[in-house]
Amino acid sequence: MISAERAKEIADLYYDDIYHLCYSRLKKEQEAADVTQEVFLFFQENCDELEDSYIKAWLYKVADNKIKEEFRSIAKREKELIFGTVFGSQTSADILYEMEEYNKITDEELEEKKQGILSSLSEKELELFEMVYTKRMEYAELAKALDTTEHAVRSRVYRLRLKIKDKAAFVFMVLLLLFMKL
Repeated sequence: MISAERAKEIADLYYDDIYHLCYSRLKKEQEAADVTQEVFLFFQENCDELEDSYIKAWLYKVADNKIKEEFRSIAKREKELIFGTVFGSQTSADILYEMEEYNKITDEELEEKKQGILSSLSEKELELFEMVYTKRMEYAELAKALDTTEHAVRSRVYRLRLKIKDKAAFVFMVLLLLFMKL
């Protein structure tokens, strides 16, 4: 473990560079600040003395990994939003869990509803869905694969999420109404 004085010295030297890397990728100040803090905490806890010429590269690599972790966390939260529309204080995921507990909906019925949502997507939307949620491709990779700009990809992904969220909300509302009738 590195001394607190040495860790502070390194943080003073490289904090701005690492923060700017995080901000340029994450696009949100708070998330960038959190990830930057994680990088320097990780450095302090896990790094023995490195030669000065390697420290910056090491910090950039750790930052890159922490940014990827943050993107995975964001993707997880977005998936929960897509499949978890809020009904009052409960999410649809909570409601579905309760329905399953009361044997009101089976795994087969849930899979059928999911397939119904996916079948409502166009061929291009389904391809994009697979790239984003199955292959977990980043925007730059998507742009290259789709031969378009990152901005266009972000717009397409945003519209896809809205469409799925709307379809999921409709399906979950129907399930909720059925649950209330039974």
